Amino acid sequence: MKAFPAFGILFGDRARLPELKKLLEDNSNLPGPRANLELAYSFTRSVASMRLEEWQFDALVAMAKTPDQKAPVNTPGEFVPVCALMALGALCGEGLPRPRKRAAFATLRAMAEDPRWRVREGVAMGLQLYGERDLAGLRATAEAWMTEGSFLVQRAVIAALAHPPILSDAEFVRFCLAVSRTILWGLSKANGMARRTEPFRVLRQALGYAVSVFVAALPAEGFDLLRKAASLEDRDVAWVVKENLAKKRLTKSHAAEVKAVQAIVGKGTG
Repeated sequence: MKAFPAFGILFGDRARLPELKKLLEDNSNLPGPRANLELAYSFTRSVASMRLEEWQFDALVAMAKTPDQKAPVNTPGEFVPVCALMALGALCGEGLPRPRKRAAFATLRAMAEDPRWRVREGVAMGLQLYGERDLAGLRATAEAWMTEGSFLVQRAVIAALAHPPILSDAEFVRFCLAVSRTILWGLSKANGMARRTEPFRVLRQALGYAVSVFVAALPAEGFDLLRKAASLEDRDVAWVVKENLAKKRLTKSHAAEVKAVQAIVGKGTG
């Protein structure tokens, strides 16, 4: 990996913020299929270790809120809000003062509905970094966001939770399965107009891999959820179930359980 000046030096000088943004953009790997996540995590670690002054925190929030008109999808500029969102999530796990924590979560929540998929991933990754340091806090945040109903906000929650490093606690995995159940049952009740929207498609896509992560962490209760979901006889829920049953994390170690659920979902959609 190319050597970079210390992020702390650049972010510690207000006059060098344009230089910092240019460094991120120039080394973003965008446009392209894969952004430079190694660099994003390096930036995040550096910022999370700093004791930020007010202007620095405000600058980070402003970077996170960079609009799509200024930084369109798959351009170098899009990498800046991704990095900033990850850093905000990590900072929340480092014990931010309450006013800054509220501002950080408000920013993450707003950008969860951004039209750019990488920016939405930045939100999910930021929440994952938060959860690595404060699992109870992530659970409380997920519960609060789930009450708001937006498909894209629900997508941010389910994507954030599907993070193996935070799934060692069985009770937390049960919470993740309960969130999955709530979302799946909600999908089954969505009307035709809602199902044709991009946010619905994005949420369904995330569920297509996330549920299997939780099932692998707690198989008995996880497969029970999949069996019940398969029995709903809903085409979109059935698609989610089938996608998860095809994941190697389930097929390699739970072939019998996978086959049993496949029989249920096949009967309901055949």
